[in-house]
Amino acid sequence: MSFLRKLWPGGRLDGPALARSERMEEYAQVDLLSRFDPPRPLHDERARRDWERVLPRRYMDQIRLLERQGWLRPQGDDRWAVTPEGQVPVALYRERQAQEKAEAMAAVRRALEAKDTAEALAIRRRYEARQPLGTADWTGPEPQLSHSALTRRILFLEHWMLEGLGPETVAWLKLYAAEQHLWGTTWRLLPSQIPPRVAQELTTSELPDPVEAAYWRAHGLFLYVENHDTWQRCKGGDHVRRLAIRGPDDEFTCAHCREHRSRPYLVDRVPELPHRECTSPRGCRCVYEPVLEGSGQP
Repeated sequence: MSFLRKLWPGGRLDGPALARSERMEEYAQVDLLSRFDPPRPLHDERARRDWERVLPRRYMDQIRLLERQGWLRPQGDDRWAVTPEGQVPVALYRERQAQEKAEAMAAVRRALEAKDTAEALAIRRRYEARQPLGTADWTGPEPQLSHSALTRRILFLEHWMLEGLGPETVAWLKLYAAEQHLWGTTWRLLPSQIPPRVAQELTTSELPDPVEAAYWRAHGLFLYVENHDTWQRCKGGDHVRRLAIRGPDDEFTCAHCREHRSRPYLVDRVPELPHRECTSPRGCRCVYEPVLEGSGQP
């Protein structure tokens, strides 16, 4: 059996072999182990059932096996922790995960540069399918069928948010925003990842940091396609008559955006987002939220 082939002489598990294995039931054991670094309580019943779909044995049997290997130990506060010996396969597994993430992100970027958003989404799905629980801890929620079509809108977007920017900056910004939208999450770049000319164009006296300037400009494009999609779906349906405008209320919220927060509008009369009148250095961060009839919302 494959399981037996992953044993050291004397009946001990072969941690490095499990961490490098291509069989999910084998590397899932190290993935589970890694969830206890930092220490945490055992998973609840629902999560245990999810784990048991990919582990070669029941959840508690796996925990006891990891404990017998000397890789996992209970602590006095109901938490369990990875031992120094257990850190060896965990470190190897995390190196593998980092490499697979980098390869998947590079492949998605190449697909987006070719404007093939369907292929980009397929790459994301294949990457996440290799994760024991079907999703990575850094990606967004399960994408809808229309996800790649929305990402494609970013790449071909013509919008006033891009006015005044040169062709190089527009193309770079769209690609950055499309990558984030495709993965369903956002991240800030390193300064070295932003071309000097792009950094010069995006920074302002109010937002002089090129990392922050690039992040919030891309975030605006990300929000635009999501908001426009929400508006279109509500306008074309008959189950939502009103939209509310939600958004953060912090030191970067301008007076115009604050004025419209939480107010319900008929779908046909809701102000367009992003607010053109927004004066926040981070740009408009407002989003549409459908108001369900009888939900008790305003």
